[in-house]
Formats: sequence, structure tokens, C-alpha cells
Amino acid sequence: MRNLKTKLIAVATAALVCASAALAQDSGPLIDILVRKGLLSDQEAEDLRAELVRDFASNTAAGKLNLSSTVTELRISGDARIRYEGRGGELANGDDLHRDRFRYRFRTLLSGKVLNNWAFGARLETSTGSRSSNVTMGDDAGPFAKTNDGIYIGQIYATWTPTAEWSFTAGRMANPLVTTSMVWDGDINPEGLAEQFRTRRGNNEFFVTLGQFLYSTSGTQDPFAAVTPANIAGTEDLFFTAWQGGYKRYINGATNFFQISPVLYTFLGADQRANPAAFNTVATATNAAPINNLTVLEIPFEYNWVAGNGVPLRAFADFAINLDADKRAAKFGRPDLDGEDKAYHVGFQYGKASLPREWDARVIYQSVGAFALDSNLVDSDLFDSKTNMQGFILGGNYALGAATQLSLTYANGERKNDSVIASGSGDVGANNALDKYWIWQVDLNVKF
Repeated sequence: MRNLKTKLIAVATAALVCASAALAQDSGPLIDILVRKGLLSDQEAEDLRAELVRDFASNTAAGKLNLSSTVTELRISGDARIRYEGRGGELANGDDLHRDRFRYRFRTLLSGKVLNNWAFGARLETSTGSRSSNVTMGDDAGPFAKTNDGIYIGQIYATWTPTAEWSFTAGRMANPLVTTSMVWDGDINPEGLAEQFRTRRGNNEFFVTLGQFLYSTSGTQDPFAAVTPANIAGTEDLFFTAWQGGYKRYINGATNFFQISPVLYTFLGADQRANPAAFNTVATATNAAPINNLTVLEIPFEYNWVAGNGVPLRAFADFAINLDADKRAAKFGRPDLDGEDKAYHVGFQYGKASLPREWDARVIYQSVGAFALDSNLVDSDLFDSKTNMQGFILGGNYALGAATQLSLTYANGERKNDSVIASGSGDVGANNALDKYWIWQVDLNVKF
């Protein structure tokens, strides 16, 4: 038996080392199979990966990159997007505002794996915004100037995956949570720590994701000068935690499944970010975005299946409730609005634009209570970064090529409760007395 094992290892190793450059780069799955079969130990597998990388570097043109011997995989990916956007809003008195613009976005991610189950990633992107990587064309100091065209670090992280089920990530990372745009803008990359566990037993998959994120820092904690209630904001770092558990049931293959993934969000040190005066009147123009008294339970779920004609279908929803909304309403001088604690998002998608000439379409209805969510996190486009809004979202994609899509998005909403402002800082002005809102977006996306 030992001789057979030695022969199998020798044959597999020779096949990998003598393979073409493309095979050398993609040899990970074969090495993993040898480990699972007990033919290679974990350390032997790591040594073999390193040997393949060294051989690839020495015997191929790509080896001129002179990769470190510890790097077992290197990948460059990203996307470029050109957008036309028109958005506008209207106040209760009929006064309105419109904003039309052409925009672009570029993001590129360098990611890789190194020895001993570690990985890394660094993404460069345009714009400094937390909820957008867009740059507005012509919005410069002069014609064709580049004053707002810069490159910034959008992600930088390290991940350790000691087993196939566990992973630990530190840094500025892609959002590790299962969520929707109702609660999290898709462009936000939280900073801090995340731990994930995922396991599958037959048709049942279970996962847990924990996040400890640095929401904002005050720079200097407990300053020497006396601190009064009027200037307490910013004297302590603010932390944001997430606790998610999920279940996925495969019904018929990989494309027919049901998933539910509740998550609880809490803040540490949030009371210093209060602004009691901001919600007192509808006419208040201040962008009230404090995060005190927010303990939010979110429950996203979805069902995916394939129609008889082979078209993928997806029904999805998200429900959230702020468990501390009564105190939040009272602190803002509106204890009568303790029922503004819920948010929900319900949608349906037909098709999936993956291959050339394929298309998809989706429709969503969303309603967010005034005290239900953190307005600093919600999507910046669909309802202009605001809570206390409700309305419809329509969208679709058409695949021009395997890596190129044309996308359309339209949203139309209105203030949910007319007696309180629509809190949040958006792109149609700082007036939180916004009564109606709409947006059109046409995107050309190229992924690589």
C-alpha cells in the first residue's frame, strides 16, 4: 500500500510539474483531491504548490513577473462602468430639483493566495465616497481637467482559512454578510474583523458570519479638556457589530434552493452620536444621521428555482426591525412615532443575464420606517440615502457579451410618514423635507 501511495504521488507530481503553464496555475483542485484521498499531507500539498509556482516562474514567459516563492495564486480582476443618471426630488410645496449627469467607475482587485492557507487582496477604485466609486464627468476645475479623477484604496485585507469550513478576515473588506440594498449599500467595504463558518450536510447548508467593524474613530479618546454634553460627540471610537446565522436548503441541484439568514446589528458607544433636535419638525433641513438607539434585526430570505422553459427565477425579501426604536423616537422628540420601527423589501427577478443575448428583469417594493435603519448605510441611489421612504424599483440587464452588460434601473418613492423628515444625506440636496424622489440609471458594464 505504501508503494502504491508513493507511485501515485510521484505520477501526480510529475504530471503537475511537467504540465503547461495554464495547468500549473490551475492545479489547486487536483492537489486538494490528493489531500482528501490521504495521498498528500497538508504540508506536502503546500510544498508542492510552492514547487509548481517556482517551476512556472522559471519556465514560462509569465515567470518574468518574478513572483515570490510563497505566492501560490495571483489574480487580477475588476470592472469598468459608464453611466448616465438622472435623479430628482420634490418638496411638499411643489418646489423641485433635478440632477442629470454622466459618470464613470473603475475598480481593480489584486488578490492572491500564499502558503499555509493565507490569502490577501487590495482593490483600487475611483472616488473617495463610502457609498459610491463614481466620478462625475465634467465636474472639474475646468474643461477636461482631472481634479476629481483619483485612485484610492477601496479594499485591503488578509484572510486565513485554516480549514474548508472556517475563514478569518481582517482589514477593509467586501461586505461578508448576506443582506440587501435596503440595509447596506453594495459599495460599502466595512473595516475591522470578520469570522465565517460554513458547512454542508447533504442538501442542508449552515453558515455563521460574525463582524466587528470600526464605524468611526475620534482620533483622541478622553481628551484633557473637560467634556460637556454639548461636545461629547467624537470623544470615543464607535464600533459596529454583526451576528448572522444562516440556513440554505438545496431542493433540486445548485440552482433550486431556499435560504434564510437573520442578522443582528449592535453599536458600541452610539449615544455620543445623538442629535435630538434634528427630527423635531418637518421643516428641519439638517441631515440627521445619528445612530443612537439602533439595535436592528434583519431577516433576508430568498427562493431560487428554474421555470419549465429553463429560465432562472428568484423571489426574495428582507424584513428589518429596530428593537430600540421607541427610545430612538423619544430621544428625537417624537415618542408618538414608536411604530416607525420596521422596514421591508420584497422583490421578484425573471432570468439571469450571464451569456450573450441573455436578459433579466426585476421588480422591488420597499418601505423603510423613520427610526428603523441606519441612514448612513442604506443604498445611496434607490431612495437617495434616506430612510422614511417607500416606493418601487424596476431594473434589468442585457448581456452584450460574456463580460459586458447593459443595465437599466428606475426607482420612484415618496416620504412614508409626512409628519417627520426623510433622514439622510443624499444627492438631491440636504433638505430632509423631501416628499417625492425618482432616479433613472443606464449603465454599460465591462468586467474582467
